[in-house]
Amino acid sequence: MPGPEGVLSWDEWLALDVGEPDWLIPGLLERGGGGLVHGSTQSYKSFLMLRMCLDLAAGLSVLDIFPVTAPRPTLLFQAEGSVRAWRRRMLNLRDDYPSGIPFWSRHTAVDMFDSPSGDARMRAALERVRPDLLVLDPIADFFDGSDTDQVSVQRWLRVVNGWKTDFSCAVVLVHHDRQPLRFPSQGKMTVVDGGLEEVRGNTRLIGWPDVVLGMRRKLDVTTVRVQKVRDAEHGQEFDFRLVSGKLVLGGRTDLLAVAILAAVVGEVWQADVMHSVEAGTGMGGRMVRRAIDKLVTSGELVRFTMGGRLKLRLGEKA
Repeated sequence: MPGPEGVLSWDEWLALDVGEPDWLIPGLLERGGGGLVHGSTQSYKSFLMLRMCLDLAAGLSVLDIFPVTAPRPTLLFQAEGSVRAWRRRMLNLRDDYPSGIPFWSRHTAVDMFDSPSGDARMRAALERVRPDLLVLDPIADFFDGSDTDQVSVQRWLRVVNGWKTDFSCAVVLVHHDRQPLRFPSQGKMTVVDGGLEEVRGNTRLIGWPDVVLGMRRKLDVTTVRVQKVRDAEHGQEFDFRLVSGKLVLGGRTDLLAVAILAAVVGEVWQADVMHSVEAGTGMGGRMVRRAIDKLVTSGELVRFTMGGRLKLRLGEKA
């Protein structure tokens, strides 16, 4: 007997073909999805989002981690700092990206997009640009309510969901953390890592997104942690340094490459290398596979097929 509309039986669920995720940024953000990037002041959230938008618009590997197949239009609203400082950030990056890429941005002090007039202004911008990715940095300057009030946050998220649905774009919201919890321990101050609970405001904010990136800066190193991602691996961490106005991927990936190359002795099965490196480094399989692909592309590894399985050996550039 057929069930109520939308209710499937066990066998119907097993037979259902839902396909693969429709990735905008493979392994991170799906097309039409929602993202939340959070961190404390001066953790370089804005630098990260500018680079993410430019990489995607140029069709480059996003943050040198997530490969993309083609340029995608991006639209970024920035509300911190001055117009002069915002333009200077882009001038610092002009040699890294070609002219004419589909990237648009607007610097504004305040613009409340959850009001009827603000929603209309945003929709006009989305209609003109038709971005695959929209970024609002930070959200506190773009909605007229308290981030601690459930009603205000829910109203704001309904507006954002309307943009996602009507324009088929992914939306990433940038937000600040609460003040970190600190307590004295063994003669020094210890900072408590609250994970997703660090995000300032109502818990609906952390329940809404498909992907959450948490950022923490210590001295000159900013660590980005993938705290949540739907249909892919989470828990990965990446270290960045700010170099000439651009966040540059740090040593963590290089250490992973060293571990992979050390595991390739003679001719070995790729699966064995992956298992060994995952166990030794604690990195996930997707991260290790991407690092292997990068080493093959650079010529440090040679990959070939034997009996339908993949094998690796060191390349001439290793």
